[in-house]
Amino acid sequence: MATKYNDIIRKRSGRAAYSIEEEKGNQWASFIPNGQFNTVLRTVLRSVRGNDIDAHKSFWINGTYGTGKSHAVAVISHLLCDTLTNIKEWVDYEYGADKFDLIRSQIYSLRKVKRLLPVKIEGLCDMSHVSDLPLVLQTAVVKALNEVDLEIAVDTDFDALVQHIQDNQVIWDYLIDNFAELRSIASTREKLIQKLRGKDMATFQKAKSALRKANMTILLNQENVGAWLIEVQEKLRTETDYKGLLIIWDEFTDVMEDSIGIPVLKALQTIAQKFANEENDSFLFLISHPSAFNKLGNEETKQTDGRYHRMKYNMESVSAFKIMSRKFEIIDQERHQSMTNFFYSVHNNLLDLYTASSNDPKETRGDLLNLFPIHPATANLATHYATVVGSSSRSVFEFIGQNEAMEQFLESETAFANRETVTADYLWDFVLKVFQDDVLNYGAVTERFNTYRQHVEDHGKAAYAIFKGILLLNAFNNISAENNNDLVTPTEDNIINLFLGTQYESEVKEVLNWFNDQGIIQRTPGGIFSVQFTALPSHEIEELKHSLANDTDKFRFISSILNFGDTAASYFTKKIVQKIIRPYTYHFYSEASNDALLKDRIKRAKKESRPSDLYLALLFSKNNAEIAHLREFADLASNSGVTDDKDLRDIIFIVFDTAFGDKQYARFIEYMANYTSAQSHGFLDQVNVHRDHAADMIKEWLQNASRGNATVYINGQQIPISVKRLSPCLNDTVAPIIFPQGPDAIETIRSKAPNTFWKPQVSKEIIRTFIFSTSKSELTEVAGQMKPVQYLIQDAIDENLEWRVDMPENHPFKMVYDFIQNKIKYADKSLLFNFIEKFDDLRKPPYGLSGNYASAAMVAFAMRNWENKIFDTLGKPLDKNNLVEVIGELFSVWEKGKNSNKLSFKFQTPEEGKLCKSLVKTFKLDKLKGYSDISSLKDARFAITGSLLEEKGYPLWALKYMDEEFVNSHPAILLNEDIKRLFDNIVAICGEKDIKNPALIKDTLNLIETYRADIPDIMAKPGNFQNGFNNFMLSQPGIGLQNFEVDSAYDFVKKHLESTVGYWSEEEVIVALKDWRIAENDKIEAERRREEEERHRLEREERERKLEEEHRRLEEEAKNAKNAAIQELKGNPEHIARKKVSARQYIDSIDSADVLRSLLDKVIDLGYEFVIDKILESSDNQG
Repeated sequence: MATKYNDIIRKRSGRAAYSIEEEKGNQWASFIPNGQFNTVLRTVLRSVRGNDIDAHKSFWINGTYGTGKSHAVAVISHLLCDTLTNIKEWVDYEYGADKFDLIRSQIYSLRKVKRLLPVKIEGLCDMSHVSDLPLVLQTAVVKALNEVDLEIAVDTDFDALVQHIQDNQVIWDYLIDNFAELRSIASTREKLIQKLRGKDMATFQKAKSALRKANMTILLNQENVGAWLIEVQEKLRTETDYKGLLIIWDEFTDVMEDSIGIPVLKALQTIAQKFANEENDSFLFLISHPSAFNKLGNEETKQTDGRYHRMKYNMESVSAFKIMSRKFEIIDQERHQSMTNFFYSVHNNLLDLYTASSNDPKETRGDLLNLFPIHPATANLATHYATVVGSSSRSVFEFIGQNEAMEQFLESETAFANRETVTADYLWDFVLKVFQDDVLNYGAVTERFNTYRQHVEDHGKAAYAIFKGILLLNAFNNISAENNNDLVTPTEDNIINLFLGTQYESEVKEVLNWFNDQGIIQRTPGGIFSVQFTALPSHEIEELKHSLANDTDKFRFISSILNFGDTAASYFTKKIVQKIIRPYTYHFYSEASNDALLKDRIKRAKKESRPSDLYLALLFSKNNAEIAHLREFADLASNSGVTDDKDLRDIIFIVFDTAFGDKQYARFIEYMANYTSAQSHGFLDQVNVHRDHAADMIKEWLQNASRGNATVYINGQQIPISVKRLSPCLNDTVAPIIFPQGPDAIETIRSKAPNTFWKPQVSKEIIRTFIFSTSKSELTEVAGQMKPVQYLIQDAIDENLEWRVDMPENHPFKMVYDFIQNKIKYADKSLLFNFIEKFDDLRKPPYGLSGNYASAAMVAFAMRNWENKIFDTLGKPLDKNNLVEVIGELFSVWEKGKNSNKLSFKFQTPEEGKLCKSLVKTFKLDKLKGYSDISSLKDARFAITGSLLEEKGYPLWALKYMDEEFVNSHPAILLNEDIKRLFDNIVAICGEKDIKNPALIKDTLNLIETYRADIPDIMAKPGNFQNGFNNFMLSQPGIGLQNFEVDSAYDFVKKHLESTVGYWSEEEVIVALKDWRIAENDKIEAERRREEEERHRLEREERERKLEEEHRRLEEEAKNAKNAAIQELKGNPEHIARKKVSARQYIDSIDSADVLRSLLDKVIDLGYEFVIDKILESSDNQG
């Protein structure tokens, strides 16, 4: 008698995840084909058959974990690779019905002519570098050959490395000794060779690593693995019944998520390209999770689509029910049916509820019945988990087959006796680890679980189970998107259905009320027990929601949502308009406070954009009412641009038909309220979660919009489009409306040039080509990315670079040419010609030139005729090389938006050119050092002032003042008033910074022509400049210059005039002469003062000498008189000697200091100076 569920059912053995590499026997034959599999199979059969060359390419299938994609591919590999005998039973069983006649016959007809050798690879295969790929492929192929007992001689990288070690023993001894990593795995060459012969991958990688660290490389054989694989294919064809290879790479996600993913994929692209050739019958079959495509850029995605059939493999709920039911084997059919019938007789609505969406409700009912004692709601959530979530570590099949809690339930006598079922809380416990590892998608529910877990558990088992069930619904509801069939929305009805017919049924409503009252999970007005994305106080969230939705500076208007972060901008540029060839500027707009404000914002933004850009005003809406309003707004604004408001002209209004949706808007505000609150409280994890959820909503909206429609409004025209066709519409229709004379208005070049041709850049190479080329053939010889420039000129010019007579009217190439010619032709030649200013209109409609090959070619061709006719500000003409630099600089300014001081130029009149030549010839300026190539009047002026006159040491006008005697002396020269005027004219021309005086130039030309023979004689006469200049100085009134002073005056002038001698004016020299005379007079006065001061000094010194001599004489007389007086006072020496003795005796007898003081006072009072001096000397010595 059964006492537990394991007595009536048992779990079938088998792996939870199908492994292609480790499949056993006929394990593959347990697969149940469905419509999705049949679609994949048809694609594979069509490709392998090879009748359609476009379909003849490799395969890449992707799906979430647990969808059965690996098992599906395994079945396909058996159908293509096994013997017909081995597959016939399965094919006839699964495809025996009449409706499968076609696919069954396709399988058999293909297999009669083709059989492939299966090669199996799984995961990263220990690859650490893309250079390991050849080894992985070669090892797998050799293994596959060995498994079918084929002896085909192929050298693998192992064999080549072994050969290299044997050939280079010293090198490898060194590597083993010096690299511990290699030595740890093989201490000798012999051991290293032994392991490599055993095909040990780790040893191979250590050896390769040692080589790389030693900066050594080995050119192993078969590095060109693609060619090697083809050679293997050819040997299979000649020696076996196999026609090619089927290389199956399972778990390719691991490769793509590694740092080597993209390099490996690119290497496989090359192999896939070889396989796609019509003569080959080999294929790659990659199997991955959808996340494998996350790292692919646009270019990689494009290349992948060109080389693989990309096929998505979803978990269909019907299939999931069936596959899950196969995990149970019913061993007591009668008892199981009895228990099942009892459960569903009471709750028959559950079967109706969970089979409603099935294409075959009857079959699905049977699957659900077979799944008992798993509750149908739990089974539904499990299939939802497999379809929407999926996990390599926690698949839905492990939930049944390798789940300890499930095992305990099936073994529980209590559960069996109480007729309990496996409820949703079991599934929660099973997937909790997956949720905890994915904070981005499930952080809210796991946070709520961790916060209230103990509190709810203490309330009772029913509350704890229901708590888990509600969280599970929230987890699936938050990420299900279009897969939400309303059965995972956490409504009260869905929660009740989770536990209908279970031991918790009677407590559900009471527990829900308790949850709501306790604030654990609150019921919304719509009856949904939604887990908010934060544990912050609900009143704070509500206040933020109100503020965010009503503040015009926040999210009142839908455009603010699109401008949140860079999600919308990134998707728009990378996915919607990535193929626009013309530079563009765009902004997101929506309804504003009023239409006038919206219109003003768009106009201001357009003015700030570059004039050569397409300006896109992207108008998005919250709901259909806003769509209708924005269509009306765009239509009126577009027409106003044509009639009365030029600021609206050429603005491209695009109204998208895909609204955000009021519900989505409310949900976004919810996210942003939680995001803002979490940010203010410093909850960084929650900040990131809510911000990313908001960003995902924006991305999903843009994705939906990209699949929808829109209306383009431009200059009064309306163009309905599919958003997928927005780039072609802008390229082919809109841009030519705005820029009909731009290069992209030429249909031929627009359709044939790749996007890289239009890439913003400043190419001096294309400019140089169009400046220097002398024929059309030369222009079209450009290579690489510039090659399409041939379509720019093919209808415009002939071989001799002349305009074709049959050139289309208003051809853009000719229109740009004419614009530049007219700008230069009609420019005021007396003013500087600034390229930035004069050519700025070329950036605007109707031309729209910008930094690209075509625009640069157009400007270069138009400027080629102006070689040596335009001059820089120093007077140097622009040759071809200069023109290349100038045009390049112009485009750099246009691209970078910065100014430049290198783009101002001038023009030289014919008269100026003639005068330049006359001056050069007349004054022999080209003979001066450094002036052999004088090409402008400015150059001639510099040659005269900076070299000729500098050598002479005098100004040119000095020649006017040569005296008559000098002029008539041999060799005689002519000097009259006309010649003097000629010299004055030349001085004036040389002195002007920007001479633009036609009358002066004409008069000078006439004078030079008249006196062409006399000027050289004047210039050649020795002493001419010195004579004239000296006469000029001597003739100045008020200076009084004498002949002997001439040299001094000249030196003074030369020293004190700042300008070079060629620029001295007569007035400056006169002022300098006056300064010289003043200086000379000052020198005379200074000398007089110096002589007077010297005389006074000598007189003063003589007086001082005489006073000193008189003073010494008087001192000597006084000294002698003093000595005589002293001697007289001393008296008779003998008497004095006796008196000295008596006096000393008396002093010695005195004991009283007062008596001694009194005695000294008397001596002092005698008034003898010399006595007092002695006393004072004694005082000084004691001090």
